[in-house]
Amino acid sequence: MSNNNKMRFASFFAGIGGFDLGFQQAGMDPAFHCEIDPYCQTILKRHWPEVPLHGDIETLDPKTIPETDLWAAGWPCQDLSHANSQREGLQGARSGLFFRFAELARELTPKWLVLENVAGLLSADKGTAFESVIDELEEIGYMGIWFTCNLLSAGLPHNRERIFLIGCHKSDLVYQFYSDSGELLRDHSPREAERARRENGPNIQEEFISNTPLLVQRRGGFGFTQARSYSPTLRAQTGRHQGGHTDRPILCGQKLDVERMREADGVPRGMDGRRGRFIGNAVAPPIARFIGQRILEIEAANAVGGESQGHLAAVSVKG
Repeated sequence: MSNNNKMRFASFFAGIGGFDLGFQQAGMDPAFHCEIDPYCQTILKRHWPEVPLHGDIETLDPKTIPETDLWAAGWPCQDLSHANSQREGLQGARSGLFFRFAELARELTPKWLVLENVAGLLSADKGTAFESVIDELEEIGYMGIWFTCNLLSAGLPHNRERIFLIGCHKSDLVYQFYSDSGELLRDHSPREAERARRENGPNIQEEFISNTPLLVQRRGGFGFTQARSYSPTLRAQTGRHQGGHTDRPILCGQKLDVERMREADGVPRGMDGRRGRFIGNAVAPPIARFIGQRILEIEAANAVGGESQGHLAAVSVKG
């Protein structure tokens, strides 16, 4: 911990700072950014001007990374996503950057790792990509847990599922993560989930609250999806038509509603500047805040109580 008793974290593949904002809201301090996209860099510099920023993780000298308690990484998903019909898996040039991140973690061994990616990680490489990630983390000394989480479970009107992996270096502290995670991770009946979204989620314009199919731009064309008072997930455009998340109209006859996307993802005004793709690529701050709060609670309990207080619902990182 730093002198002000706040946990310090480093953010890799930082994007516009979704992890950073959520961890800050939980009570942590950002200490380092690594992000290659020039526009994302302008967002990071605007909101965290004092935090060191490096561009390409492949040229990053580990000696320049400040001492931190936690590393976060939402590494590139393009080679893992179901939206890419020609995904190359964990050996792809973009998603394969996970292994460069692991090399850095092997050398500097931060206490905590928090990783995020699309649910396609579970099926990529004929189901072996996820196991490769787990094996790599275990080899460099991290014990941990993993879970999938949809923003709908956090009370936000956005159908967006992601996988999170949380590891602790040569420690079983992380197993306590599940001991009090019901607020976000418990199963909901459809009726309970709808009531939670109605009571806790942001207000949504009446025109979107219907069962009318919405026209969504997908790779190579268009498709329909049912909208039940929440926002459909943006689809990546990986063919010739357009790169990255689409910033063209996603609703039939309407412009892309960036403000609605921002609200649905829990991203405040000013965090993306102008385009929807940066929200679509960002880690949702409410989920990062929840994870950060749980880690800080575990650290505080361990500092007061000494040894770990049991392993309620403990599982290994093998799942």
